[in-house]
Parts: sequence; structure tokens; C-alpha cells
Amino acid sequence: MTDITRFKAIFSGLDIAYGTYKIEKTNDKGKQAGKAVVVRKPPTDDLWQKHLEGVEPSLGIIPIRADNSCIWGCIDIDQYPLDHAGLVAKLRKLELPMVLCRSKSGGAHVFLFVKEPIPAAEMQRYLKAAAGRLGEAGREIFPKQSEILVDRGDTGNFLNLPYFGGDETLRYAIKDDGTSATLEEFYAMYETHVQALPLTFPEEPKEAEHPVKDGPPCLQALCAQGFPEGTRNNGLFNVGIYLKRAKAVGWEDQLMEYNQKYFGPPLGVNEFQVIVKQLTKKDYKYKCKDAPLNSFCNSGLCRTRKFGVGGDGPDSPQLGSLSKYNSEPPLWFLDVNAKRIELDTDHLFNQNYFQKACMEKLNLLPPTLRKQDWEQLLNSLLREMVELEQIQEASEDTSITGRFRDLIEEFCTHLQQALDRDEILLGRPWTSEDEGKVYFRIKDLEGHLKRNNFGSMSAPKMAQRLRDMGGEPFSLFLKGRTTRVWRLPTFASQSSPFDTPEMQKGTPF
Repeated sequence: MTDITRFKAIFSGLDIAYGTYKIEKTNDKGKQAGKAVVVRKPPTDDLWQKHLEGVEPSLGIIPIRADNSCIWGCIDIDQYPLDHAGLVAKLRKLELPMVLCRSKSGGAHVFLFVKEPIPAAEMQRYLKAAAGRLGEAGREIFPKQSEILVDRGDTGNFLNLPYFGGDETLRYAIKDDGTSATLEEFYAMYETHVQALPLTFPEEPKEAEHPVKDGPPCLQALCAQGFPEGTRNNGLFNVGIYLKRAKAVGWEDQLMEYNQKYFGPPLGVNEFQVIVKQLTKKDYKYKCKDAPLNSFCNSGLCRTRKFGVGGDGPDSPQLGSLSKYNSEPPLWFLDVNAKRIELDTDHLFNQNYFQKACMEKLNLLPPTLRKQDWEQLLNSLLREMVELEQIQEASEDTSITGRFRDLIEEFCTHLQQALDRDEILLGRPWTSEDEGKVYFRIKDLEGHLKRNNFGSMSAPKMAQRLRDMGGEPFSLFLKGRTTRVWRLPTFASQSSPFDTPEMQKGTPF
């Protein structure tokens, strides 16, 4: 039997839920598709054991814990095919203390491990900075949330763990020489790269003088690593935007120097003059969404830079990881700039209500989008939610129907009962033992529901729920007149009394 102790300690996370993913097919690009499910139960030792033994379904762990801390995080590079060895070499060149594992679909999971729990927000900040340095900005990171609302039924997103099947796996770590690592070799890699606190963040190049001082981190990284083929024009254009902001006088000469020093080969004179002419006409914003900046973006850090994007006006908040708690009515949980907020359906659907919720909970006013753009954004979030199966079923006793059933049972069995059927007129339910039916007036039930602050169901819906429980309207002749009542099958009664502790003699004080 495989020893799970070390593996479990390295990848421990949320202890009240876990994820599973059963592969069902592989598409022509090599990406494996299947069914992902969050199970709201603790991940047992048996599940860890079966994962390392390769018994389907594999185990996924939610890295963020109930106290919003974590001991590991991951950049999910969902790209096929991928040069794993080249990516490992880049990690080492940039001195990023991370471990790369092949994902189930042939992409990469780039892990950061820490010896002691840190806030999930701090882990996210590190991973976003590392992704930007790697030229992999915009990739999914785990934990996806900086906080989760466990008491409201919320869980974070799970990541499929490596080493499904132990040493016989395709989800192995990649060693520095580009070869696959056994599970024992992975443990050695973990010991080499696991980080003590405090973390040293990979936020800036290590040159004594930055080529883009106080400017966007993406341009700093690109000047340090080189601008990819096919991006030189856009790259130099954005460098010009920075130089206009940082050096109002003589920026054209500076741009020529940057062209010669950081672009290989440099742009020709004609192309260079076209860019200068464009920049002279007006002040531009950085083209953050275009290559090559988008692959090296670290927007959170850039907003803090003197010559970054902070002065470009309000940005739309980053929305992601929508999940649904399927209660009645449902609750929605959404990441807004990595902060988890709870919304009802109206506040998710209506943009004005959503903006108000962001102001109240995050001290943030998102800019107003066109109705078409807002609906497109919501549809994208909903599609991802359904694909990732981020829908949690609520327990029955928290639903409207469940509460209704409980309150009816309480009304029919726990309250004062009628001794004969005429006492129905006193507002009491009467049980016919011979028929196995309980009789009551609907207005008396409504009074009980109201006293228990239950007002979430209309009269027609209430009648339908009663019919679903086997009930039916009926007429009884009481005290000389016809009375409309409902009758239901009787509820199971408690078969034995509660044990009452014996009181000790003498004064207890």
C-alpha cells in the first residue's frame, strides 16, 4: 500500500470538500474532457490512497482553506503542445522557486509550495507576478479566490492533483534536465523549492537600473527577456507611451536608443518614424490587451507604478469564478478583483444592482457597460460555471420546500392537538387514527407559518406543495356547518420518549 502521508501533507487544502474529474474522451488536440464534480464531504485517506494507486476518479483538492489560507498554489498553463523542458529552463533562469508538473491534458501546472500557511490573497499576488515574468499572464491560477464564504455554502475551485497512479502516471513533475520525476524525486524537488516565509516576490527584474523605471512590469520583463518575433512594432509603440510619460523632453531620442538596445533586430528607420509620428499626435493609453504586453501583464502591480496604467481612468473589475448555491432562492458567489462576494439573482442580473453591491462590499464602483456587453459577460461566466460544474446543491432543510414541510410537520404533530374534530374550529389540527389522516384549516396553517417568519410561498404554490405531500382539500360538517379543510397522511410519530436526567438531591449551588 502506498504511503500517502507526505503527499497529503504537501497538497492539503479545504477539509470539507474535494473535487473529482473522470476523463471521458480526448479531442484531436490532445485535451482530455470529462466530468468535474465538487463533493461536499471531507477528502478521506481512502481517496488519497486511490489517487496515488490510479483508481478512477482522480482526486482534486481545493487549495484555499476555510480560514482563507493555503500552503500551495498553481499557475495552470492550458496549452497544447507545450515545451515542458523549455518552461522549466525559464523558471530556473528567472530564479522562480517553482515545480512544474505535466497536467492530465498535457499542459502544465506550475506549483509554488510554502512551509507555513499564508493568506490566499498573498499566494495569488505571487502567482500573478510569476506568470507575468514567465510571459504567461492571464492564465488561470489556484487558489482562484482570496476568500470563500464557507458558512454560506461556498467552496473554492479544485485542481486535479499530479501523480494519479504514482510512478505510472502521465502527471509527473519535470526535473531540471527535462526528464520525468518519480514520486520520490518529486518529494526531493519539493524540499528543494518549498519556500520559507516571508515570500520574496518576483515583481521586478534584478538590474540595478530598470530599463523602464517606475513603468509597467510587462515592459520591464520584455526589455529584459526580449520582444517576441512579430511584436516589435507594438512593443516599441508601448515603450514610446512610457517614455512620453516618464521623459516629456527628448523622448524621441530615448526611443531610438531603446530600439537599438532592446529590439533585435531593431525596427528600420521608416517603421520607427511612423511610430514617432503616431505618438506625437496625441497621448495614448497602453495597449495592455494586445501582444506582447498581454502575456506579461501584472495589472495589480502596474496600477501602483508612477508611469503605469493607474492614471488611465477606471478599469473594469476582473470578474471570474462564478458559482451557485442551489437553494431557494439561489445564492451566487462571484470573484470581483479576487474578492469573493455573495449576490442574489437580482444583484447578479441587474448591472445597477451589481454596481451597488460592489460599492457596499468592496468600496468599488465598476464602470457601466453597454447592456449587450453586460449580458455577454454574464453568459460567459454562466457557461464556465456550468462547464466546471460549480453548482452546489443545498440541503433540503434550507430550501423553501424543505422548510415548508418541516413547519407543516411541526404544526400537525408538535403543537396542541384537537381532542375531537370539532376542535379544528379552535385552530388545532385533528388526527383520525382510523384513517391515518390529519385535518386542519389552511388559515390556521398560514398563521403558524407566519409566526415562524415563513412568508415565501403564495397560496397556489402552497396548495400544490400540499398535493405533492399527498394532501387534498376536503369538507367536514363541524358544529352544524360545513367547513373547508385539508387532510394529509399522518406523519411518523416519535416512538420513544427523551431520557430525562435524574435530579440530585440537595442544593446545586
